[in-house]
Amino acid sequence: MPYNITGSESSISKMSLEQNAREFKFVIDLMPHMVWATKPDGYHDFYNQRWYDFTGLTYEETKDKGWSLVLHPDDYDRAWKIWQHSLDTGNPYEIEYRMRRFDGTYNWFLARAQPLKDDKGKILKWFGTCTDIQGQKEILEERERTKEELRISNQDLNKSYEELSRINLELDNFVYSASHDLKTPLNNLEGLIALLKQAENTKEDQQEILGLIDKSVKHFKEVVNDMTLIAKTAKGNNTMHNINFSVLLEEIKNDLGHLIKSTGIIIKSDLQVRNIQYPRKEIRSILFNLISNAIKYGRPGRPPVIVVRTKLTSEEILLEVEDNSSGIEDEHLPDLFNKYFRINRAVEGSGLGLFIVKQMVENRGGRIEVTSKVGKGSIFSVFLKPQK
Repeated sequence: MPYNITGSESSISKMSLEQNAREFKFVIDLMPHMVWATKPDGYHDFYNQRWYDFTGLTYEETKDKGWSLVLHPDDYDRAWKIWQHSLDTGNPYEIEYRMRRFDGTYNWFLARAQPLKDDKGKILKWFGTCTDIQGQKEILEERERTKEELRISNQDLNKSYEELSRINLELDNFVYSASHDLKTPLNNLEGLIALLKQAENTKEDQQEILGLIDKSVKHFKEVVNDMTLIAKTAKGNNTMHNINFSVLLEEIKNDLGHLIKSTGIIIKSDLQVRNIQYPRKEIRSILFNLISNAIKYGRPGRPPVIVVRTKLTSEEILLEVEDNSSGIEDEHLPDLFNKYFRINRAVEGSGLGLFIVKQMVENRGGRIEVTSKVGKGSIFSVFLKPQK
């Protein structure tokens, strides 16, 4: 005898289904994720309460349109392409994208979906979730920022270590150089003083010896001053000043007044660049050394002329000092900026001037070059990097 469902039993069954549906919806709405479903063609027909709380939209507003209303513009094409691929192939859907909250801000979400299929493999429905991962994204971004800050900090530490190593090496060289180079004028002084003490010296002898002592003292002072400048250059000086080349050139001409007067030298200028941001002591020392060298190495019998130029190149400021001196032979050019190298030992100086100039320029990211023709003169070209 077949089993018949009575009206009462049918009513109980209907109530159970409704109860199950209410319980299912209750559980789904309690979930911290957005839960959604679509038809086989991908159009949405269900969202849990989390969707409405986040977007501030109603079911009628989002029916069939779904996340396309709230997706970040920069993520839309990528998200649609991946979703279309899943619809075409039946493959699971997974993507990260940003969705707009009811207050206009955007949060990152991880979206996943799986298709529900019948026995024949036909897709009946898609069920998916969207999990808010904004907090995790912020943590990852903060970690990346921290990593970048640490990387920059390590770079700075490495630069500081390299700079410290360079300074230590320069100062070691300075100490060695000082002990080595100061011996010559000191030995000269000792010998001259011993001669001066001899009783048989005539007045003329004494005057000649005193003149030599005076010359040795001057040389001693030059060496001390140059080496002090080397130490300062190694330590660096980052105090920037707005330097006016015309004013600076006049100051140097005044300081070299006795040399200019005694040699009859003419100093001309062609200043296309009037001002530069640079440490004052350094730019003054660079220009002073180049001009004083041009004067000291002037060609006998020829009225000395020096031309100071400034030009603006694509990335640098070019400072040129051109003279009509005796010029420099090609064989001497490679050694010209070496410590203690002197072309003519008869000319006063310690042989440190051009070495110091090169150190100063290169420490600021610049470079110095020289071109010369024997009997014609030389051009010293200093390419100065603009400083901040």
